[in-house]
Amino acid sequence: MKNLIKTTKDASFLANEFQSQLQTAEEEITALKQQLDQREEDAYLDALTKVGNRRAFDRRLVELFQDTDMDATLVLVDLDHFKNLNDTYGHLMGDKVLQGVAKVMQKTCPDSALAARYGGEEFAFLIQGNADAGARVAEQTRQLLGKLLLRKKSDGQVIDNITASFGVAQRTAGEYPEQLIERADKALYEAKEAGRNRVTMA
Repeated sequence: MKNLIKTTKDASFLANEFQSQLQTAEEEITALKQQLDQREEDAYLDALTKVGNRRAFDRRLVELFQDTDMDATLVLVDLDHFKNLNDTYGHLMGDKVLQGVAKVMQKTCPDSALAARYGGEEFAFLIQGNADAGARVAEQTRQLLGKLLLRKKSDGQVIDNITASFGVAQRTAGEYPEQLIERADKALYEAKEAGRNRVTMA
């Protein structure tokens, strides 16, 4: 009888131990999945500005072109005179400006859209919508960027302001992603040539 009781206790202990090990394993698996998800998310974020990076942009562009029934619009954003700003105030200030621009874009970016750093001082919106929708986002962003002012630390005096130029292009039937980018880039160039700090539609 004592042996039976001992065997039962041993079995109960093993069962509890096994359950504990299963729970620990499940917690470790959950933690690992969260780490992997975070790493995947980080792989699509620009380290400096925390908006999407070029990899995220390329992936979303492909997704938009796969759904031919949906309107898709690209907005390219280029900061005006950014090189001069970097040369005058230094790269640290330049980085702060890029971060400020990204924050504005996050505010104006529709839920279904992507805001991304396209490269250097150039950013982009990929929008589910037509060119008018893209132009509205661009204009709202342009106006908010105009409120970003560079001030002296010593007395708060304004020493410069931030402006950007925008090129907007809506995908057309039979168009390839590269062609859409080319048209948006051309519209951006026209905005620069026309005096900067404006939105131009392809």
